[in-house]
Amino acid sequence: MGASALARLVSETKERIRCANRVSLFLDFDGTLVPIQADPAAPRLDERTAATLRLMSSLDSLVTTIISGRAVEDLYARIRLEDLIYAGNHGLEIFGRNLRFVAPEASAAREPLAHLCEDLADRLQPFAGTMVEFKGLTASVHFRQAAPADHLEIEDTVRAAVCRASGLFRVNPGRKVFEIMPRSGWHKGMAVCWINRHLSHQPGENILSIYLGDDTGDEDAFSVMPEAITIKVGIAPLTLAAYRLPGPAAVHEFLFWLAFQKAAQAQRA
Repeated sequence: MGASALARLVSETKERIRCANRVSLFLDFDGTLVPIQADPAAPRLDERTAATLRLMSSLDSLVTTIISGRAVEDLYARIRLEDLIYAGNHGLEIFGRNLRFVAPEASAAREPLAHLCEDLADRLQPFAGTMVEFKGLTASVHFRQAAPADHLEIEDTVRAAVCRASGLFRVNPGRKVFEIMPRSGWHKGMAVCWINRHLSHQPGENILSIYLGDDTGDEDAFSVMPEAITIKVGIAPLTLAAYRLPGPAAVHEFLFWLAFQKAAQAQRA
């Protein structure tokens, strides 16, 4: 799928990208910019991807948002570029390029979420390879290193604990992770719309959105972006995205091509 998927994506989107005065680019982190790893603390950008992000951040015609389930502070610490927008905790918190947002319902639920995480950490102790990560506005229960035979019981334990939490939270299954989210009605798709609405632009400016993501939460963004270039990363069988790429290596090739296109366009202007 790799080379042919990338070739089709470039061929079918080249003219739309060329005609856009500005591109609003959204990138998931784990599984999109970097490979998924067993230890959630391990992923780091490789030098080539970091250099491409630096190039993109220098272009006025390209606004880049990194949108992830990670907390904003964690996300920024792994990239450290000032001219990007960072949307952490699945878009519940946003900062960068003079934008600042925290979903109020999520902020109000911090303390109950912390108590829920303490309860879950105790209840999941019998299952080796599980980890409960409290991220301020959301939480993740990682079980990538747990025994496959324990997966169903881990899920039952997580869902039962969330049910006891007064209906404040919901569970989103991910790739060997359960995301615990506040019942706020906010998701990555809402964050994308908020960011695009608040970006400064000239009247009549042609803005094209591009979104690349690999996880179930990215489907919320795909669903509200019918006019965008939407790209599913990985081999999930079903998606609302218009295009697919196999993994982070192909994502980097596309991003490098995109940065080159917009840089060349700026030089001609």
